[in-house]
Amino acid sequence: MAVVEVRCPDCDSLNVVKYGKQPNGVQRFVCQNPPCKRRTFLLNYQVKPNPPATRQQIIDLALSGADVHETARLLSLPQDIVLEVFQQLSRFSLPTGNPQARQSRRSRALAG
Repeated sequence: MAVVEVRCPDCDSLNVVKYGKQPNGVQRFVCQNPPCKRRTFLLNYQVKPNPPATRQQIIDLALSGADVHETARLLSLPQDIVLEVFQQLSRFSLPTGNPQARQSRRSRALAG
């Protein structure tokens, strides 16, 4: 039987115990060192990054009128990833409407 020495990634303490499992079956650990700010952690975090081509596909589908649910289903992605890209796009979109009309309303409000 092999023994793995588990250390807290923040305080480097050996005062660590098992703390259940993630929904995907990965073992969680908890640091029992009182001054440590981090409590639970995993030994190996597995983050699956999305390639830039996926982001471009999300943008293309959004421009063609697909909603979040449909885009996630077509690209086999979680809805939260698609929603995050949609939100990033909305921050950079221009406001709708006639900018001259807004300017004239603003100037009338200041003059009035």
